[in-house]
Amino acid sequence: MASFFTILLLVVAAIAANIVFAIYPKVPLAFYEIIAGVLLSLVPLFNNFHLEPEVFMLVIIAPLMFNDGQNTDMHRLRKNINSTLSLAVVLALVTILAGGVLTHVLWGTLPLALCFALAAIVTPTDAVAVTSITSGIEVPEHVMGALENESLFNDASGIVAMDLALTAFSTGEFSLAKGTEHFLVVFLGGIAVGAILGLIIVIIRVLFQRKTLDTIAVILPFSLLTPFIVYLTAEHFGFSGILAVVAAGIIHGIQGKQLRLTSTQTQVVTKTTWETATNLLNGFVFVLLGASIPSVLNDLSTTEIHNLPLLILTAACLYLLMAVMRFLWCMLNLISLPSKETRFKDSIIMALSGVHGTITLSMAFSLPLVVAGHAFPFRSAIILIAGIIILLSMIVPTFTLPFLLPNKRVPYSADEFSDQLVKMVNFAIDQLRRSNDHSGALPGVIEVLNSQKNQSQKNANSKLVHQLLQQTENVEQATVTEMIDNGEVEAPFGWQYSRAIIFQSQFAFLSPWAKFKMWFKMFGFRFFPKISRKHFNKSFQQTRQVKMKWLKDHGQAEKFNDYQKFYLEHKDDRLPQTEKEKTDQPKQLALPVTKAKLLPAVQVTEQLQLPGSLQPRGHRPSRRPRGQQRGMSPEAKKAFSRLSQAGYDRVNGYLDAIETDDNRQEVDVIRHYYNVRRSRMTHSEATSEAENELFLMAFQFEYSYVQNISQDKDLSSELIDELHKKISMDQMVYMQSGN
Repeated sequence: MASFFTILLLVVAAIAANIVFAIYPKVPLAFYEIIAGVLLSLVPLFNNFHLEPEVFMLVIIAPLMFNDGQNTDMHRLRKNINSTLSLAVVLALVTILAGGVLTHVLWGTLPLALCFALAAIVTPTDAVAVTSITSGIEVPEHVMGALENESLFNDASGIVAMDLALTAFSTGEFSLAKGTEHFLVVFLGGIAVGAILGLIIVIIRVLFQRKTLDTIAVILPFSLLTPFIVYLTAEHFGFSGILAVVAAGIIHGIQGKQLRLTSTQTQVVTKTTWETATNLLNGFVFVLLGASIPSVLNDLSTTEIHNLPLLILTAACLYLLMAVMRFLWCMLNLISLPSKETRFKDSIIMALSGVHGTITLSMAFSLPLVVAGHAFPFRSAIILIAGIIILLSMIVPTFTLPFLLPNKRVPYSADEFSDQLVKMVNFAIDQLRRSNDHSGALPGVIEVLNSQKNQSQKNANSKLVHQLLQQTENVEQATVTEMIDNGEVEAPFGWQYSRAIIFQSQFAFLSPWAKFKMWFKMFGFRFFPKISRKHFNKSFQQTRQVKMKWLKDHGQAEKFNDYQKFYLEHKDDRLPQTEKEKTDQPKQLALPVTKAKLLPAVQVTEQLQLPGSLQPRGHRPSRRPRGQQRGMSPEAKKAFSRLSQAGYDRVNGYLDAIETDDNRQEVDVIRHYYNVRRSRMTHSEATSEAENELFLMAFQFEYSYVQNISQDKDLSSELIDELHKKISMDQMVYMQSGN
C-alpha cells in the first residue's frame, strides 16, 4: 500500500507542476517539478526519502531511453555518427579524467578513485532536460541534433567509468588494459544485445500483424514491456542495459515503415500512450530530485557540513570545467559543424547546453551504502555535489541562452487555429444544410460537429442564451397549441407536456445555488408533504393575486377571461388544499401555459410542477415530455412522442432560420440543450444510416475548406497541417466509435 501511495503522490506532484507551468510558462517546467518534489518531502511518506537506483534505472530510465531511441532521426544519426561518438565516448572519457584530477586537487581528502567516480557521475548529459530548458528559444537544428545523439550514448560511458572507479576503490587495484577491455565489452555488448532483441521483437510484431493479431490489447502491452525485457536481459549478461534499450529503440525506428502497417487505431493509441508515459516519467525524475534534497542534507555528516563551502566550490569548478571542455572540443573542430562563421557561437551554445539530469541523479543514488563491511565514505557529499551540478546546469542556460538565441518562432497562434477551426466546422454545417434532405438526422450531426470547435459554453453570452431559450419556448408552446387546436393531441396531454418542458428548461439554466434550492424544495415535498404543500399553496395564491392585479391594471380583459376559463377547466391541476384552506381562501384562477409570458418573473413559480416521484400523493404531473413516466397510458405516451418530435423539429427549424455568424455560439448552446433533452429517444436504423452519410459528407466539406484556405499565403503550412490532422483524427474517432 505504501508503494501505491508513493506513486500516487508522484503523479499528483507532476500534474500540479504541469498546471502551474500552463499558467505561468516563463519558468521551465523542470524547476516547477523540483519545487513540487521539495514540497512533497514534507509529506510523512517521503520523510528521509531515498531513491532506489535499480528501480529508478529499470522503471524510469529504461522506458525513457527506449522512447528516445525509437524517435531518433536515423538519417541524422548515421550522417553525424563520428561527431556523436566523439562527444559521447571520447569527450566523456577525457572529461572524466580531467574532472577526477581537478576534484582531487580541490578536495584532497577524497580518495582518487572516488574523485574519478564523482567525475563519471556528473559527465552524462540529458537531452530531455535540454528540451525543457530551451522550450521557448530557437536552438540551431544541428546543435540540438548533436545534443540529442550525444545523450543517447554518453550515459553508458559514465556508468562504465563509474563502475571501474568503484571497483578500484573497493579492491585497491586498477588495470588500464582490463578497464579498457571491460569498457568495450559492456559498451559494444549492450548495443549488440539491444539490436538483436529489438530485431526479434520487430519480427514478432510484424508476425502479429500478418496473423491479424495487431490489436491494441496485444500490441500496446507488448510495446510497453519491450524496454524492460531488453534492459533486464542485457544487465543479466553483464552488458549495458541503457545502451541495449537505446539500440532496441533505434531498431524500432528503422523498422518504422513495417510497423506503420498496423491498424490506425493501434498506432494512435500506442503513440499517445508512449507520449503520456514519457511525459509523466520525465516529471518523476525532477520531482524525485526535489524530494531527495532534504534527505541528502540530513544525511551529511558533521565533517561534511563543515566542508559545505568546499563541496559547493567543487561542484561549481566541475561544472565550469565541463563547459570549458565542451567549448574547446567544438572550437578544435573535433565535431563537425556546418559553418565556420558560426563556429564560435555554436561552441558557446554547446558548452552551455550540457544539461545534466536523469542519469546523473540515478548514478549518484546508485552508490553503495556499504563497502567491505563499512559504511561507504563521502556518499552523501558526492550526491550533494551531483545535485548542485544538476541545478547549475539548468539555471545557467535558462538565464544565458535567451541572450544568445532568438525566441522560438511560433508558426501560428492558438487563437488563429481556433478561429480557423470554427470557420471550418461552420462551413461544413452550412454546406450540409444546403445539400441534404435528412432533416431528422441533421440536428444530431450538427450537435456532434459543433463539439469539434472545442469552445466552452462559458464564452457564450448568457443574456442572449436566455433570450433564445425564451424564443424557442414560445415556438414549442405555439406548436403544442397548434396541435391541440388541430385535434392531433388531447388538451390535457398538451398542457401537461407544456408544464414539463417549462420546468426542464428553467431548471437546466438555473445557477448552481438556484438548482440546490430547487432540489431542496423537492426534498421537502417528498418527505414533508403537508408542510411543503401549505407553504407552496400560500406562495401559489400570492402569485395568482399579483397576476390578477396586473391583468386588471393593464386592461387585459381577454386574457383575464382566458385565465378564468382555463382555471375552471383545469382547477384540479393545482396542489390539493386542506379543508380549511378550501373554505377560507377565495377561488383563484390559473393562467393558461400558452399565455404565461405576461409576467416572466412570477411565471416559473406558478407553472413549476414537480417530478412525479417527488409529488405529494394525488398529484402526479409529468416532468419528462417523452412519455417515459411510470403508469402513463399508451395514449399519453403516444401523444408525448408526437409533441416531442414536432416541437424538436420546429425548434431546430427556427434555430436554423435565425442563426448568424454573430450568434452561432449561443445557438449552439440552445441546440445542445434540445439535443440532450431528446438524447434518450431511440433512433431508427434509417436515421443512423442517414447520420453516417452526413458525417462522411461533413468531413469531406472540412477537407475542401482546408484545401481552399491553403492557397492563402498569410496562413502557415503548419496551421494547414494541424487542421488536416484534426480532421483525420476526428474522422478516425467517429469511424472507430460509431461503427
